Formats: sequence, C-alpha cells, structure tokens
Amino acid sequence: MSPVLLVARRDYFAYVGAWGFWLSLLTAPLIIAALLFGPILLARAEPPRVLTIVAERATDAEAVKAAFAEQARRDARTEISAYLGAAAPSLQAPAQAAFDAAPDRAAGIAAVRALVAQRAPNVLTAFPSLSLRYQLIDPPAASMEAMRPYLDGQQLLADGNALYGALHIRRDEHGAPVIEYWSTALSHDEPTNLAHRAMRLEMQREALAAQGLPPTEAERLQAFDPQIVQFDPRSTTGASVTVRDRAPFYAALALAFILWSIVFSVANMLLNGVIEEKSNKILDTLLTSVSPLQILIGKLLGVAAVSATLFMFWGALGGTLLTIAAERASDNIFGQVAAAFLEPRLLVAFFVGFVAGYLMYGAIFLSLGSLCESVQEAQTLLGPVALFLALPMMLITPALDNPNAPIIEMASWFPLFTPFLLLIRAPSGLSWIEIAGQGGLMILTVILILWLASLVFRAGVVGQVGLSSWRRKPKG
Repeated sequence: MSPVLLVARRDYFAYVGAWGFWLSLLTAPLIIAALLFGPILLARAEPPRVLTIVAERATDAEAVKAAFAEQARRDARTEISAYLGAAAPSLQAPAQAAFDAAPDRAAGIAAVRALVAQRAPNVLTAFPSLSLRYQLIDPPAASMEAMRPYLDGQQLLADGNALYGALHIRRDEHGAPVIEYWSTALSHDEPTNLAHRAMRLEMQREALAAQGLPPTEAERLQAFDPQIVQFDPRSTTGASVTVRDRAPFYAALALAFILWSIVFSVANMLLNGVIEEKSNKILDTLLTSVSPLQILIGKLLGVAAVSATLFMFWGALGGTLLTIAAERASDNIFGQVAAAFLEPRLLVAFFVGFVAGYLMYGAIFLSLGSLCESVQEAQTLLGPVALFLALPMMLITPALDNPNAPIIEMASWFPLFTPFLLLIRAPSGLSWIEIAGQGGLMILTVILILWLASLVFRAGVVGQVGLSSWRRKPKG
C-alpha cells in the first residue's frame, strides 16, 4: 500500500474510532429535526398569553378586540391549511371554503372538522388543537397604576394565571388615538401592531362618517387589495411563477449554508489534527518514512473519507425523507421544496462545490496548522483568514436577489468563492458548460493550492518554521 493511503487510513480510523464521531453521526439528525420543528412544537404547547384592554371609548376597545379575533381566525385558517396540505391535499380547498363561510373562528373549526370526519376520518385523529395565542380578559383593576402588580408578576389573576400585558388606548386633545402597551416582554410587539391597525381603521371610519358616508365604507376600502402575478420571460408556457418555480432557490440557499458549514468544520478538524500531531512529535515520526507532500495528501484523503462516511449516512437518510416528501406531498410547499433538493443541477453543483471547496480550504488550513505550535497560536492567524473566507456568505443574499449581476458573475469565477456561488446561481438557468468551466477552474486551483500548501507544510514541519520563529529575539 502506498504511503499516501497508509496516512489516509491511519487518519480515517483515528476519527471513526472515536466515540464522538458516532455520537455526532447519530445525534446530528435529531438536532436538525429539533431546530426545524422545535419552535413549532413550543409555539403550540405555549399557553395563551393573557391580555387586557383599557380604553376611554368603548368603540376603541371593541375595535381592538375585533382585530385580535380576526387574527386568531387567520391563525386557525393557516394552521388548518398547512395540516391538510400535508395530510390530505385534496381537502385543502373545500376546507378553506367551509372555514371562510363560518361566522367566527370556533364555527369555522367545527365546520372543517365535520368535513374531515366525513371525507377522511383517518386524518381527524391528528387534527391540530388550534390553541389561541392571546386570551383577552376584563381589566383586573380600575387604572393602569393599580394593574402594575399584575403586570410585573407580583400578583396573579383570580384564576391563577399571570397577566402578560395591557393595552391602554386613550385619545389626545385632538381626538387622535394613543396606544400605550404595558408589559415586561419588551421585544414582543404583535399586540401593539394589531391595536395600531385596528385604531387606524377606526379613524378611517370616523373620518368617513364625518363626510356623511356609512362606517361600512371603511371596510370596503380596506378590502381593496391589488393582485400581484409574476411571470418569467424565459418560460414558454406563459404560466405565472409559482412556489414550485421558486423552490429551487430555497433549496440552493439551504445547500449553500450546509456546504459552508461542512467545509469549514472539516477544515478545522484538519487544522486541529495537524497542530496536535506536530506538538506530540507524531509528524516527526511519520517523516522518517513519508514525504511532507504524501502526508498532506494522505490527511486530506483520510478526513475526506470521514466526510464521505457521514454523507453516506446522512445522504441516505435525507434522500429517503426528501423522496417520500416529494412524492406524498407534491401539492404543498414542503413537497415542492423537497423535490427541488433532488434537482440534478443542484446536486452536481453541490458535489463539485464540496469536493473542490474541501480540497482548497483543507489544504489552506493544513498549511496554516503546520506553522503553528498550538491552537492558541493558530487563533491569532486564523482571525483575518476566517474573515476573508466568510466573504462568500456575504455575497449569497445579493446573488440570490440577482444571480446574473456582473459582480456576482465575476465573483463566481473566483475559485475560493465558486463552490458557494455556483450553488446559488444554478437554479437561475446556469448552463452545464459554465458549471463544467467553473469546476475545471477549481480543479486547477486545487492543484496550485496543494503545491503551495506542500511547500508551506514542508517548511513548517521539516524546517520547523512557525509564527514564533518570526518574532524578534531579545538581544543577548
């Protein structure tokens, strides 16, 4: 067996044999699932936030209460639509119609449940609970000052719950509404937004009434909502742009962040590994029978094999889940995004970007590690390097907004940026020729970087050149 493969095998089994590898292999899907679905589950499990409304005018209080009721109705409609879109897509449209025809939220939920029970009773067992986000109660005290103990948590309500916040709506000397929000949750502004929209509509009603128009005219004016339809001039069918058309861009954005995270996590593995082996004199032992270039390439191949093992597991698991989602939920946004992940152009761009990006950045981090005597010393060198390597992520947002902008096209031909921008630009109609050209340029860059890295690696490992050797020695 060649020395390169011996080094690669040694590094591979060193990583795979560690218990942390298997722990990360098994727990990573669970962590990703928790990050994706945890906020949803927490939001559903959270009890309603108790609010009270204090208003000088009864009409103002009723307007704000109506706004909260309408928001609760929209929330229920959205959650029902999302659930049926995944569980029973054929019932999504009739369920929405039944909900909209009902006079209020509770009646709408009951109408949908009756429809589901009639047409798809097996789906009813997992029907969402549809809890309220806000519960409106009568003021527990006569004034805002008297409600301070309830708002700061010193005193509970009669039912044992805590008062989350209070909306105090008053009128100034000109009759304009002033909304005061009292709550310890300083970052939560949804209640004030709902109250603001409600009072703006109430002022429109008052202004129209002063002109002799009925109050219902305000609702009619609010209902005016221009329809927006987007078209792609490259389409030959003439159909408008749908979520299915946008799904590849969402998938490309997710894959770009995944690629960046994987490449740099693996590169850090190489950096820490070479520093540890250099400090433990393991590299000195290897150099007795293996050249520095062979060590460099062997370490790259060894950690690449570790990454391939992870990809085989995660890819099989993720590919299976995406295929199932794409087949069973093709009528909703989740299924359309899942199908976009399996688009051949994206998969090729991801594979090419990972291989080239890993080899480029891995060689750079290996050469940097050879110049450092400790991890602490490496941190001083990696600061500016990390900032430079973070530049591709700063270009992702403008590239997603305008993938064919001249500066984005130029940056995509810069090899260190290519792996990430190639992914972002792939859904915008990037030709296979351009993908092949950028892939070929990255291969040439990889060869150049490997050659330069071998020189730095040789100087750092054999010549014992390091950051500490460049420091000015004190005069004797």
